Amino acid sequence: MESPFKWLRNRLGWSSVKQTLLDRKIPNPGRWAWAYTLGSATLAVFLLQVLTGMFLGMNYSPSPDHAYESIRYIMTEVPLGGLIRGLHKWGASAMIILLVLHLLRTFCMGSHKSPRELTWIVGIFLLLAAFGLGFTGYLLPWDQKAYWATAVGINISKQAPFLGLWIAKIFKGGEELGAMTLTRFYALHVLVLPTFMALLIGTHLFLVVYHGISAPPHPPGSEPPDYESLKAKGKSFYPHSIFKDLVMITTVIGILFFLSIYFGADLEDPADPTDASYNPRPEWYFLFLFQMLKLFPGNLEYLAAVVLPTILILFLLLLPFLDRGTKRHPFARPVWMTAGLLAVGYILLLSYQGWKSPLVNPQIEKNPMVLHGKKIYADLHCSYCHQIRGEGGTVGPDLSLTVSSRSDEWLEVHFRKPREATPGSAMPELNLLNEEIYALIAYLRDVGGSGIFTARLAKIYQENCQTCHRLKGEGGDVGPDLSGIGNFRVAEWIRAYIQNPQLLNPDAAMPEFGSILETQDIENLASYLAAQKRGK
Repeated sequence: MESPFKWLRNRLGWSSVKQTLLDRKIPNPGRWAWAYTLGSATLAVFLLQVLTGMFLGMNYSPSPDHAYESIRYIMTEVPLGGLIRGLHKWGASAMIILLVLHLLRTFCMGSHKSPRELTWIVGIFLLLAAFGLGFTGYLLPWDQKAYWATAVGINISKQAPFLGLWIAKIFKGGEELGAMTLTRFYALHVLVLPTFMALLIGTHLFLVVYHGISAPPHPPGSEPPDYESLKAKGKSFYPHSIFKDLVMITTVIGILFFLSIYFGADLEDPADPTDASYNPRPEWYFLFLFQMLKLFPGNLEYLAAVVLPTILILFLLLLPFLDRGTKRHPFARPVWMTAGLLAVGYILLLSYQGWKSPLVNPQIEKNPMVLHGKKIYADLHCSYCHQIRGEGGTVGPDLSLTVSSRSDEWLEVHFRKPREATPGSAMPELNLLNEEIYALIAYLRDVGGSGIFTARLAKIYQENCQTCHRLKGEGGDVGPDLSGIGNFRVAEWIRAYIQNPQLLNPDAAMPEFGSILETQDIENLASYLAAQKRGK
């Protein structure tokens, strides 16, 4: 009676599999040996992404109401949750790096040439799928970076001719970035793109085995040797090549564990669609595109967003049919190597410039009371019924438009006993502590301002602001019209700008008023200006 192991081996045809995959001979890689391990390392990182993604998915809730809290739960409550999320985060970067290095190695060695054209093309699609995984994974934490970076990315997709608005609407799932957007990105990230990538990897491995691993390029001036003779002189894939693959894989995984343990994965504040001061920055592997958009401002943005990337992708796909000579050594292909080095160098330069580019919205120190109120607003799910700058429910009024007409005293009564302030109000009693009520008022004042224009405030505005700025049709035209400033600036930002404009905009011509006006007067002026909104 045959053993279970022998029975299983016979049923699976292990002998044929072993002969095809492990015992096959490959040309001696020589000094290029370690460069051949990049493909195996990429595959290992992809499998790590699948494994860590499965664990994350078990504890993740793809809804705007619970996504952020589920990520925080993973990082603080789930055993090894922080490590697993760190591995997933750093693994995404590692996969992009390894794929790019693998493609560069293939290009430099001329391995994209006949008969391996399809192998190269599949590799390009693998790189695009990896970028797609990185982009769709952006939104899932539902923090500030997730929301705003995705919003920018979707707005870029609008630049595509003819289909741009349609593509953006498919991504969003509607007119606004919200629950449907998160659901679609989640489905793309965990179902569609991984399946597509797994099929591409399977096709890529089949082509590698079918055509054989390419031999190192022959020296310039010599005739290309016969591939079959090089294979005959080479060594079997197992154990010689596998040993180096395992060393590379172990090194890469070790680096990822180090980064995950000591740096982890960041989680910013919860997504706030009303925060117009946030500075969205993409992940490092999209920085070149982020910077390229600045080179084509206004109506020319579509060139950087769609036209140039499309041309680059088409060029990479057609490269095996353009670079068709038998010469494969880098020194024997000076034109192609020079073009490749210039392209890579320019992408690196754009990425560096994007990384170093100044913030569009300079950071200002946040009032702790305002931050506390913002958290209370989120914890109480006030956005289910109320809007702020058009984001939220429609049961109650838009607080960024209506709160300015109410005094702090009225707001305090309203939060304690809503029906006493507004008879017949459907708003329930919140049972908040005094400090929570004051924090909530501070937050609403920051986003909604105060429309109360006292005689003292009117005098301060006329003496210091009206000469240069127009407000409600009155004033000068030296500075910008302040009639709608509350639509895109909160009171805190306005206060900081009045105190010292040059800190937020070094080119500002406006003088600083921090040493001229009293602090309380600046606070009142900033709150009043924050209440100036168009559409009221």
